[in-house]
Amino acid sequence: MGKINVLSFEVANLIAAGEVVDRPASVIKELVENSIDAGADRVTVEIQRGGVLFMRVTDNGSGIEPEDLPIAVRRHATSKIREADDLEAIMTLGFRGEALAAICSVADVRIISKTRDREMGAFIEINSGRVGAVSERGASDGTTIIVENLFANVPARLKFLKRDLTEGMAVCAVLEKIALSHPEVAFKLISDGSLKLETSGDGNRQSVIRSVYGKDFAKAVLEVNAEREGVKVSGFITSPATPRANRNYQNFFINGRYIKTKTGMAAIEQAYTSYIPPEKFPGCVIYIDIAPNTVDVNVHPGKLEVKFSNERPVFDAIYHATRTALAENTERPEINSLEGRKPAFTSSTKPSANFAFVPVVDRTLDKTPQFSQMDISEPPKPAEEKPPLPEAPPPEIPVFRAPPVYKSVVNQIVEEPKKEYILEPLPTVEPKREEFAKPAEPVEGGFYRLVGEVFNSYIIVENKNVMMLVDKHAAHERLIFESLKRALTSLERDTQLMAVPVEVMLMSEEIASLEEYREKIERVGFGFRSARNTVYVTEIPSAISVNAVSAIFESFAEAIRNGSGVELTTDIIFEKALYQASCKAAIKAGRVYPEGYAEWLVRELRANPEVICCPHGRPIAIEITKNTIDHLFKRS
Repeated sequence: MGKINVLSFEVANLIAAGEVVDRPASVIKELVENSIDAGADRVTVEIQRGGVLFMRVTDNGSGIEPEDLPIAVRRHATSKIREADDLEAIMTLGFRGEALAAICSVADVRIISKTRDREMGAFIEINSGRVGAVSERGASDGTTIIVENLFANVPARLKFLKRDLTEGMAVCAVLEKIALSHPEVAFKLISDGSLKLETSGDGNRQSVIRSVYGKDFAKAVLEVNAEREGVKVSGFITSPATPRANRNYQNFFINGRYIKTKTGMAAIEQAYTSYIPPEKFPGCVIYIDIAPNTVDVNVHPGKLEVKFSNERPVFDAIYHATRTALAENTERPEINSLEGRKPAFTSSTKPSANFAFVPVVDRTLDKTPQFSQMDISEPPKPAEEKPPLPEAPPPEIPVFRAPPVYKSVVNQIVEEPKKEYILEPLPTVEPKREEFAKPAEPVEGGFYRLVGEVFNSYIIVENKNVMMLVDKHAAHERLIFESLKRALTSLERDTQLMAVPVEVMLMSEEIASLEEYREKIERVGFGFRSARNTVYVTEIPSAISVNAVSAIFESFAEAIRNGSGVELTTDIIFEKALYQASCKAAIKAGRVYPEGYAEWLVRELRANPEVICCPHGRPIAIEITKNTIDHLFKRS
């Protein structure tokens, strides 16, 4: 007997559904794209429990004829193409005729549709692939599709779905992309009774960008518009003053379809060369209009990737459009000179706020104080009315924050009355030579002496017959990482509450990643609440600077989103996120910090002998023996 079996229609449908439908977001994507292809200008999406329990998509499109309803839910049934030649000029979002059949095979589906020339609508119900009869139903023009109990008949697929909140965020992310691609359509998303997204459908691209990403993002974009060799590029790019930490804000649309294109990413990032730091990325909403016969959209199951017959015109069009916009809209802030300014006082002028100046010391690395001038809001009072100057109070010493395990060291430093220590980089006057000579401190087996720092990056420590060079960034990074990692297993958290929450702007899928790992993030010491496109950080570990919070949460989201894979466990993915968070929070090489930092860092390294490399595997210190140095100088 032969071993080859012809699969039944039901089994074949389930296999096909796995390629098209893997979560509620993919169901919404297919149904909304069908609504747009039907000519709808209003689409409303409603979901419950992230879409797993209930999804409803309602549009005011052309509708489906009653006799077409049973055919529409069959595989390879479509109204968008007829012949093979039609594949060479696809202008619709859907064309394969698989999506609706796939959805109906793994869920309970009800379809209510009415065309404009009929008085009554039509209704059909499909339960896990079993198609019912068509009946008459009162309805408004357009189509409503209700999907319930997704994957109820495929338990293996159901267990791979994530939390309801995560799935809901994924639905929101999909609808945001579709809304950006079609600003002429009014979209509305309602999740568990709450309005999550609404666009006006007025055709204004900047208006829909504001609805999706917020007013701050929309205000900081530059318009691009160019055409080269039959490729038209339009849309918006982010200002060089507001670069992003990752590529998540790069959006490319070709003929109204959201795509992922390495050609587009390479073009826009190349155009930003010399405008933003190399570790940052531009954001964009770029619309590409191209002849449909020069691009193949039938190369990816989700139609997210395309192939161009010639990539060079696409690259050139995006590059030159971006470069032109940057050159025309980016200006260096004006440096105002005092030359040509009227004298502060003349025989014909009276003192006023416009002519009142006081010198302000500009701290630099030069020993000689530099002066600039600063306007004050009110003129000085006459000399006879001035009250006597009070005795100057002793200067306040600001306290810098350090990890909880270092608090005793910090307190010792703060109690010294003649020094200032702050967390941020501080230009300082070059210390006198004798300040480098620190008294030797006892260590096990001998003494050590903190000699100084070179290149604002490496600390020099003498220990008996060994000179040690410590990478201050790598060392601090590892100490923070160990502190955060210990917090995962500790029952007590050393944290501080934010009087004003730190706002971090993120995309919906990034927020979904954070929500998926909320328990671990909170155990480390962070507290936050989520809104659409924004995370409000309300609590942070004591080891972390407030200024690093935004970068840390961006790193968390990026590491978690890019860490999926069979070989990676949840703990490994989150540990990668902690790597990046520690790097963002650590002191930076090349910046000037108070001398107390070097002392504190060396003491902590002595207290943690197991710390030998940074989280990325780079060494934190190297040793050079006296014999090696003697040999280099040819000393016997």
